[in-house]
Amino acid sequence: MSGGAKVHGRAAAAFIAAAVLAAAPAGADGRRIQVEGRLTDPDGNGLAGQAVRLFKTQRGFAVERFAAGGKIGEAARAETDANGYYRIDIPRDRSFDDFYLRFYDPQSFDQVRFLLPADREITRDLKRGEPLRVDVAFRWHPQWAEVERRLGAAGEDSPQGRVLRALGIPEREGLGEGPDGPREEWWYYSHGVVYFFRDGRAAGFRRFDPVAAASSPGGGAP
Repeated sequence: MSGGAKVHGRAAAAFIAAAVLAAAPAGADGRRIQVEGRLTDPDGNGLAGQAVRLFKTQRGFAVERFAAGGKIGEAARAETDANGYYRIDIPRDRSFDDFYLRFYDPQSFDQVRFLLPADREITRDLKRGEPLRVDVAFRWHPQWAEVERRLGAAGEDSPQGRVLRALGIPEREGLGEGPDGPREEWWYYSHGVVYFFRDGRAAGFRRFDPVAAASSPGGGAP
């Protein structure tokens, strides 16, 4: 083969390689993490303003008294748009071994309306070197229907309605005796608070150290 032919062949090979790379999906070289998807309620409606968090973890190891690794950190987060769609696109940190998605922020997640969605590990999926699509359908909290019924009766902006919307169904409720006479008591043991109502109006509250609902007493204060 002549020198000119060799040069021409190398040029053609370089052109083909460049074309293949250009046609490959973004992130196919594994240097980026690209995830997109949609969060919906059980009826298929998109959920706006929901947090989607990407976590990275580093496996730890121990040899006799020496230990190392075991780090975990939030690598990125996104927020769903008005139709429930999200997208994360960041460089991949190869000093970490595993990656997973969490579809809530405990500071803003509506735990009265929905059950916490399960985390989704994506480490194995990332090895394919392709952008990922991860859709999640939330599930109603088992007590949400009762919360809605009681909100309809009391009014969402009423004192009782605001407590219901924030904390859900009381862990215990009943009549008690206050300094001004009988009152309705709503106990939220796991949150460490009891609310008092009289004739549908707020009559105060009291905080205490949170306790597990299962260990709460059958009556009276914890």
